[in-house]
Amino acid sequence: MPSTRSWWVSTASATTSYSTLAAQMVVVGTGMGLTSAPATEALMGVVPRAKAGVGSAVNEATRLLGATLGVAVIGSVYASLYASRLTSALHGGVPASVDHAAHGSVGAAFATAEQIDRAGQPALASAIHDGASAAFFHGFAAANYVAAGVAVAGALLALAFLPAHPKTDSDETADPRPLDSPAPAPARA
Repeated sequence: MPSTRSWWVSTASATTSYSTLAAQMVVVGTGMGLTSAPATEALMGVVPRAKAGVGSAVNEATRLLGATLGVAVIGSVYASLYASRLTSALHGGVPASVDHAAHGSVGAAFATAEQIDRAGQPALASAIHDGASAAFFHGFAAANYVAAGVAVAGALLALAFLPAHPKTDSDETADPRPLDSPAPAPARA
């Protein structure tokens, strides 16, 4: 599901409607809901009961690490491509201070373009706005393709290595009585 959503989101542009963005959010929320519980069950299913706390901690740590690395990697791909595309779009015809501000973020580029437009230079403002918009969507699309690739790789790894089967622990198999039966009386000496 994440790879499909990443591809779909990579097609976004400045003209993408809010209803399309909302539908994309519903798709990702559904995908998260459908994968989180089975992923947790798969991990906890291979952990002996005596180590359930450790298994739960590992599950949460991997989820947080994956989210953190995902934001870092995808954000780096986006930022790198945004900056390089914006540099080529502006191609030196912009004062250094304006160029620096526009490279800070797409929001800063739009704010700078608006200020320049109010200062009476609509052609330069339009060039900055259009260049920043194109650079943003270029970086955004590529970052989503990277996310889709990671999702496909993760799905292939899951197909190759899951389902794992738990190892039986000697502590768990020592007492085969049903859970609702009373404990045996202690031996008297």
